[in-house]
Amino acid sequence: MAAEVPKRDNAAGIVLVTVAVLIGLVLLVKGYGTEGGIVASDTTQVKVSTTLAPVTESTLPAKAPADVQVKVVNASGATGLATNTRTALQAKGYSQVAIGDAPTVVPSTQVLYLAGSKGEAEAIATALGLGAGAVQEMPVPPPVDLGTATVLVMAGPDLV
Repeated sequence: MAAEVPKRDNAAGIVLVTVAVLIGLVLLVKGYGTEGGIVASDTTQVKVSTTLAPVTESTLPAKAPADVQVKVVNASGATGLATNTRTALQAKGYSQVAIGDAPTVVPSTQVLYLAGSKGEAEAIATALGLGAGAVQEMPVPPPVDLGTATVLVMAGPDLV
């Protein structure tokens, strides 16, 4: 029996070497791609590209002007500017407009908004004839008590 064990070991070794040689031949015939994969000469490669549009915050007003709660504060130092700005907004359909005075003067009008109210702030800026640069996110803490307002107009000297 001692003679049979080496024959089995030899036979297993010969099978393993034969399989390794066959695999080597297949790899030599097919070749390798630049990315380390096997390249098959009889196949067509198709590259699929998908481009998704970026998700951005909507800038369309979500509410009608009559439903937007606005606070206008005089930040110019000129008498009656908050009242005049409220009147201008009311003429555009904004009926929920509170007024007050700002603690400081600003160089130009700012339309500040709370999260989720950017579209409304942009619509208010347009109604007042202001550019997109006037619209900014509300700082924390807000410069004045907002009450229930979601948009704050800091009326500056450019509205006088």
